[in-house]
Amino acid sequence: MTEEKQSIFTITTLRDDLPNRARCVGFYFKLSEAEEIVENNACDIFEEGYYPYCVIEEIGEGVYFFPRNEIWFEWSLDSNRYEKITEKPKRFNKIVCFGIG
Repeated sequence: MTEEKQSIFTITTLRDDLPNRARCVGFYFKLSEAEEIVENNACDIFEEGYYPYCVIEEIGEGVYFFPRNEIWFEWSLDSNRYEKITEKPKRFNKIVCFGIG
């Protein structure tokens, strides 16, 4: 009998000037709940402009879990909220393990 292991979905807010400006603000067991938190800027995770990017990473049990599925968001001044973006920003391309690791 194999035991199915559950993933978590970490939410990490980021500044442009990494590596010193990333903050994992929480995690959820359901992707839909993590996305809702980000899209609604719950608890002001944007922090009034301090964190223009946000990433949700799917992480499984273990050490240095790979592959990590990432969903990226960027703050939109037009809509005044985080919006999904289709590509990981280039400045973060060679960086992984934002939330844990």
